[in-house]
Amino acid sequence: MLLKCLKWLTLILLCVTVRAQTTISSLELKLQELDEADRNYLTTLTKLAKEYAETDPDTALVLSNTALRLSESFDSDELKGQIYVALSTSFSYLANYQQSTTYSFKAIEVAEQYKDTVTLIDAFNNLGIDYMMQEEDQKAIDYFKQVELLSRQFGDTLRWGHALNNLGMMAGFNENAQVELDYYDQAASLFQTIGEKEGYANTLLNSGTVYTLVLEQYQTANALYDQALEVFREIGMSSGVQNTLQSKAENLMYMGKLGEAKAMALEALQIAQELQFAQDEVYTYELLSQIAYDMGEYQTAVEYLKSKNEIESKIFTEEKSRQIAELETKYQTEKKEQELAIASLQLLQQKREKYLLVGALIFIMVIGGFIIFSLKQKSRLKQKLLAEEIENLRLKINSLLGDSDSIKLSLDELNQKLHQPLTEREFEILNLTVSDKTNQEIAEEVFVSVNTVKYHLKNVYEKLGVNNRKEALHLIVGRS
Repeated sequence: MLLKCLKWLTLILLCVTVRAQTTISSLELKLQELDEADRNYLTTLTKLAKEYAETDPDTALVLSNTALRLSESFDSDELKGQIYVALSTSFSYLANYQQSTTYSFKAIEVAEQYKDTVTLIDAFNNLGIDYMMQEEDQKAIDYFKQVELLSRQFGDTLRWGHALNNLGMMAGFNENAQVELDYYDQAASLFQTIGEKEGYANTLLNSGTVYTLVLEQYQTANALYDQALEVFREIGMSSGVQNTLQSKAENLMYMGKLGEAKAMALEALQIAQELQFAQDEVYTYELLSQIAYDMGEYQTAVEYLKSKNEIESKIFTEEKSRQIAELETKYQTEKKEQELAIASLQLLQQKREKYLLVGALIFIMVIGGFIIFSLKQKSRLKQKLLAEEIENLRLKINSLLGDSDSIKLSLDELNQKLHQPLTEREFEILNLTVSDKTNQEIAEEVFVSVNTVKYHLKNVYEKLGVNNRKEALHLIVGRS
């Protein structure tokens, strides 16, 4: 009876916490396993956590942490592997890659202990994604290849297809277009075999991006986007429709079909707004601004840029507020710990003084005085160190409100020294590159994909006559 009450209490807490796409009533239906076996209950929680990870990672974290706590009571160690995978996925979508990789390795330990191949594959896949996001390309490739090997041996076609798709993206990051397309074709074939429409549509979309941004074969790209769009609409996947419309609009713009491009981009914008995908809104507004500019609608182009800047400012403010809140929480926590440490030290000091007074008076006075003096010196030193740590935390908080330094370049002056001038976008990417930002950080700052950043960098290096960032930095320093 007590266990049943505990389960229903958990349901109430989950219903209060969970938001986004699922209503409380539908969540209650999903958690009907509360009255069934413990294994079914934990499996349901874990499955829900994975479903929420992309759209609402905070809720996914609550669900997976709840499953982890209850797994201790239910003595379900063999289920912890998938719970750790759910935790890893939640932290990954929250961009907390350190925590994500920690839980992936825990999942691997459980999977190896219970010979759970599925959990092992999922943990390897999460590690590949986390290392990919941190631009540790070789580690990412190694883990994705492990996923491919195990999935093929285990006969898991779905995970095999996703591994090939991920390896395709890695080939794209390394600017190997043909290998990238080969991986996508293999993945598409596997997805078609098992009727996995979402995965199939994603491979079509990825292939189209290669033909647009790298090979500049716009007709081929357009056909791939149309196929992807048809599948995404068939399965009712709004986010897939929105991403495909964005890519097709950009492709049509390059083809000079500006009217069609504008219509596609406006449709993509409407879906992004409905889904509250702020980053996609930013990208679409920028695309619409470029289309309007090419159409000679300059005032409209300016209005789109204003909308883009407003959303960027909101995203920046929210992210900074979150970071500051995290640092403030850390500061307060450490401050409390420091105060407790000082209080404990003072209590220990008082006890020692009391014990020292029991012995011979003169001997205790001499020895006791020496000990008291030493302890006070140590206490003052520790308080000084603790005060410095607190001050460092304040500085960290303040530093979030400032701008980082970067090398200041003049586009006009630089272009005067080049045979082929840089565009404003290429110049922006160059500035961010020599300021020691990663490709991922650059992509996030200018709201484009990592592939687009690499495409621009390739053009910049060719125009500067260099091969990499280091040579570009030496060149710019020499000319600035």
